[in-house]
Amino acid sequence: MRSNRAYRVHEFAELAGVTVKALHHYDRLGLLTPRRTEAGYRAYTERDLERLEQIVALKFLGLPLRQIQAVLERTAFELPDTLRMQRRALEEKQSLLTRAIRAIRAAEETLEPGKPADPVILKKIIEVVNMQDSIEVMKKYYSEEAWERRRRYYENGPGPEWLELYREANAILGEDPGGPVAQALADRWLKLSVRAAAGDPEVQTDSPTAWMHREDWPPAMKQRIADFNLEAVTEFIKQVALSAPKKYFSPAAWDRLVEERKRAAEDPEKVTVRWQAKVDLFRDIEAAWSEDPAGEKGQTLARRWMAQWEDGSSGDLEIQEGLIRVWADRRHWPAILRWQTEALVMMTAERFDKAADFLDRALAACGVRVEAER
Repeated sequence: MRSNRAYRVHEFAELAGVTVKALHHYDRLGLLTPRRTEAGYRAYTERDLERLEQIVALKFLGLPLRQIQAVLERTAFELPDTLRMQRRALEEKQSLLTRAIRAIRAAEETLEPGKPADPVILKKIIEVVNMQDSIEVMKKYYSEEAWERRRRYYENGPGPEWLELYREANAILGEDPGGPVAQALADRWLKLSVRAAAGDPEVQTDSPTAWMHREDWPPAMKQRIADFNLEAVTEFIKQVALSAPKKYFSPAAWDRLVEERKRAAEDPEKVTVRWQAKVDLFRDIEAAWSEDPAGEKGQTLARRWMAQWEDGSSGDLEIQEGLIRVWADRRHWPAILRWQTEALVMMTAERFDKAADFLDRALAACGVRVEAER
């Protein structure tokens, strides 16, 4: 229970472990304003001690006093929140200091009297010490909770599984993105990405938001991109993902489909209209689950789906046949194709499967049988 005792300025300074001069300064700035006695003396309470802890915590985080005043006026901090914020900041600094100490100790052990230091060791120390500023910059791309999950990646770099994936991706950059080797690698990439998004500390990586702003990253983080050739690797994985349906088309039909995609990409409005049509169709299918697929509503939905096949192929029958084969084999899709399709129609796996099964029954009712080629 908080006591009602009032402390004179010297008593409070001793209790809090600060100087009287600092308390006077905080009072002048309006940061910590105690009540006054009838005689005009400052009288501090335990509530003022909590306020002082908040000031100290925010000052430790690097905020100037004027900004601290604005933060405290805008936000009602509770003491547990303040302590948690300060503890996390200390833990971050502790981790970085531990790494710096380890690097410096390693340098000390390699130095011999009268001999020059190994430039590699000194470079490592500089990198570790400079990394602190870089890590602080990366925090802005995350919420406090997300940063707790991602911080380890920025401190330690990619884990063993990502490093192996980067190595293998660099080794096949010139290969067919639609081939089995590239497709298998893309599935592994997706699985690691899903684990990272779920917070698995062993496979953390950049967030999409952070990656989009990589041009603004500090030099240490940009160097990491260069070290692993991530620009080229990421573009290759993008092409691999887009090439997931390739095996369902003849080589000539696939080439024409790729060209059609390029032409469509030059018209963002057309891309948006096609995407919205798919989303709307699957939402309407979801709303019709209780209907008879052979009924009027089911048949209308089936015709809309077939119209999208025709539009996606620009009337090319061979491309359209490939699109039908893709759909027919959906229960055997690679993970990357499955993920793309669910994301495209904005549905979970369970909802997508239910909608797709309804659509198959509706297609069959109007004489279109969609069966996988085994």
